[in-house]
Amino acid sequence: MVTADNLNLDVLELIFAFISGNDLVAVSSVSKSFLAGVIPCLYATVSFTAKHAKRYRSEGGIMSPFLTLRNHPDLAVHVRHVDIHCAPFIAVGQVHPKFLSETADALQVCKNLTSFVCGPRILPALLGSLQGKECLQDVHIYAALTTTQGEMLQKMTTLRSLTLDYPTWNVVDSLTRWAQSLQRTLSHLTIFMSQEVNGMFLEALLPLLPRLRGLHVIGCSKVPHTVVIKAATTHTPTLKEFSFTIFENPPPPSLFFLPTITLPSLRHLAIDVRPTSDATAVTMSSLFVSLTSLSTLVLKFADRQLPIWSSIIDLIAPPSAITVPLKRLALMDCAVSIDTVRKLSSRCKDLEMLEIPLPIKDISFQQPFTTAISNLKELHTLTDVGDAHASHGPRATLAKNDVRYMMQTCVNLRTIVSDGRMWTVSSRILLWRNSLEVTH
Repeated sequence: MVTADNLNLDVLELIFAFISGNDLVAVSSVSKSFLAGVIPCLYATVSFTAKHAKRYRSEGGIMSPFLTLRNHPDLAVHVRHVDIHCAPFIAVGQVHPKFLSETADALQVCKNLTSFVCGPRILPALLGSLQGKECLQDVHIYAALTTTQGEMLQKMTTLRSLTLDYPTWNVVDSLTRWAQSLQRTLSHLTIFMSQEVNGMFLEALLPLLPRLRGLHVIGCSKVPHTVVIKAATTHTPTLKEFSFTIFENPPPPSLFFLPTITLPSLRHLAIDVRPTSDATAVTMSSLFVSLTSLSTLVLKFADRQLPIWSSIIDLIAPPSAITVPLKRLALMDCAVSIDTVRKLSSRCKDLEMLEIPLPIKDISFQQPFTTAISNLKELHTLTDVGDAHASHGPRATLAKNDVRYMMQTCVNLRTIVSDGRMWTVSSRILLWRNSLEVTH
C-alpha cells in the first residue's frame, strides 16, 4: 500500500517544490521521510535579514543559517541562492566577526551556488570564499572595494547578471577589463549610485557587451540621461530592459538634444525622474515616440506630494491612440488623481498590473476610483505604492468591504496589495460567499 511516508524521494521533492516559507519548516517536522524530501527545497535559498540580525548572538541567541551549513557541509550541496540583506553588529560600525567567519566558511562549501546578494558592506571578508564558483550566474553586491578586491571580482567569469551598488572608482575602472571576460555570458548590468560613471566610460564599456539585454544606470549624476540613451541605442540596440535617471541639472550644451529611444526590442522601461518642474515633460516628450511595443513602464518621481503632470500622462497614452500595449504601469512617489486614473484606464485598456498610490485617506475615493479602473478588463493585480509613513497621524488602510467592492466591480481583479497586506481571491464565485484571503 502506497502512503505519503513511503513515496519515492523524487516524488516528495516535486510535491514540496510547491511549498515555501514556514510551511517547509512545518513539513520537515512530520516524519523522517518528509524531512529527507524537503531538505533540497528548505536549503535552496538561504536568507539573512534584519530580523535575524537583531536576534543574532554568538552564544545563546538565534543560530545563523551559515553556522548550520558550516557544521553540516552535506546540506550545502542544495544551496543555490544566498541573500544577505543585513549583518549583525557588536558595536557601531563593527560587524560581528563570528558572523563573518561563519558566513565565509559556509560560502566556501556551497559549490552549487548560482546567485549571491550582499547588501551590507561586508563583501571584502567574503570575496575569497566566492572564488571558483563555476555555477555562479547572478551577483548583486555593495561594491565599495579596493583595487585588489576589485581584481578578485574579475575572476568571476560566468556571470549572467551583475548589479553594483555604490561602486568605487576602483571597481568602475576595472569593469571594462572585467567585461572582456563576461562578454559571452553577461546579459543584465545594473550600476546604482556611482559618482565615477560618465559618458566616456559607457562608450568604452557597452561595445564589449554584445549580449546585453538589460541595462540599468540609476542615480549616476555624472552621466546625463541623453548620454545614457545615446550609448545604449548605439552599442546595445537589442536591449529588452532599460532604466536611467533624469537629473535636475541640464546636460552641457554640446550634449543637449531631445533623444529618441530607438530600441525596437525594448519591452521594459523605468525612468527615475528627479526634477520637480513639469518642464521635464518637454525633455521626456521624444522618449516615447518610437516605443510602440512596451509591456512595462515604471516612472518614479521626486516628490510624493506633487500631482503627476498631465503632460506626462498624455505621453504615456496619447489621445490619438486607440490602445497602448502596456501590461504593467507603475507611477511611484507622486500624487495621482481620479481624473488621471480615468484617463489612463480609457487609453491603456490592456493593463494587467497597475501600481499607483491609492488616496485611501479620502473616504470618497472608493466608488469613483473603482468605476475608473473597471474599464481595465484585463487588470488582475492592483498595488498601492503609497508610503504609509509619509504623513503623520493614524494610518489609513483598505477595509475588507472596500477590497470586496473593487473585486466585484472589476472583472478579473484577483489581487490587491496595500500596506503590507495582500488580498487575494481564488474564485469570482467566492467573492459573494465572503471568502477573501489576506496575507502579511
